[in-house]
Amino acid sequence: MKADKSHRGRGISRRSFMTHTAVGAAALAMPNIVRAQTGGRVLVRTSGGSYQEALQQGTWNEFTKITGIEVIGVPANTGKLLTMAEAGSQELDIVEANAIAMLTLQDRGVLEEIDYSRFEYTDVNDVSTVEPTYLSYCAFAEAICYNTEAFPDGGPANWADVWDVENFPGRRMLQDAKAISPNLEFALLAAGVSKEELYPLDVDRAFDMLRQIRPHVIKFFDSGALGASLLAERTAVLGALWTNRVEALRKEGAPVAIEWNQAMRVTEYTGILKGSPNYDNAMRLIDYSSSPKAQALSLPQIGLSPENIRAFDHIAPEVAAILPTSPVLKDKGFEQSAAWWIANRDDIARRWEEFLLE
Repeated sequence: MKADKSHRGRGISRRSFMTHTAVGAAALAMPNIVRAQTGGRVLVRTSGGSYQEALQQGTWNEFTKITGIEVIGVPANTGKLLTMAEAGSQELDIVEANAIAMLTLQDRGVLEEIDYSRFEYTDVNDVSTVEPTYLSYCAFAEAICYNTEAFPDGGPANWADVWDVENFPGRRMLQDAKAISPNLEFALLAAGVSKEELYPLDVDRAFDMLRQIRPHVIKFFDSGALGASLLAERTAVLGALWTNRVEALRKEGAPVAIEWNQAMRVTEYTGILKGSPNYDNAMRLIDYSSSPKAQALSLPQIGLSPENIRAFDHIAPEVAAILPTSPVLKDKGFEQSAAWWIANRDDIARRWEEFLLE
């Protein structure tokens, strides 16, 4: 079926991304490979770690059984993804990325059009955002996280608490620009700016706040996998991290928790790189992975919200209630403005490098 271009949901089309917001390191592990005897292969960019494991167990293994197509996950951060795409890399077919990265790829003309008429498993009218070269896949959030053993009486309730080193002592972690973007929003929230008045960001004030907390930051992590490792090993006891990573640690028994107040929502999108060496296989995997059942089996287990609304038919209500886009949690946070970041990307990248060298 041909995509209904009027069906935007929380979309970020070229005409509408100014009013819609979302977001979403070198490889930290060798790619997980699903073996198949026949059917060729497809190369997928992921953020690695528990996210890739969930995709393999809930989607890729079954896809391989059905099609015989070998799925190879290639962990890469946003910076490496953009470099690979611009170089015409043959290491990737499918990209999964946040709004900032996906719009950048679209602007640079490196995304293939998706032939939605070939979809067998997914009704695109059930997907929140459908565009000619990409569609939304899942949503997560970046939020306050902390070690419950380090804070047995309760952790920070807002970003001002994260900056309060006297009442909440310990080593922190925040995000590096190489992951998605530096945490300028959280710095401003810590300074007392309301989430409704964040944009346009006061960059000078944000960097001043980052300078205040920097002596207590053990690491600016450049991938979710590294952030999770820092928290799990108690190298850092509080800071920012993607909620799906914290949820995966919690399920493994780690003493960690999420504070959803002032969390920043991020939407991930999927598309096919121009010149994809395995275009037909990529089309089939995007179709299958966007289906309700595949999303229900893969995403909620690590705290991600499916973008196919029909997936919630296969998710228990108590599980759906703790996903980032649930009504209860959604009102506590905000969405990152991809439009602002794209407009200011080069300037912030320069200032971030200067900040790291101070």
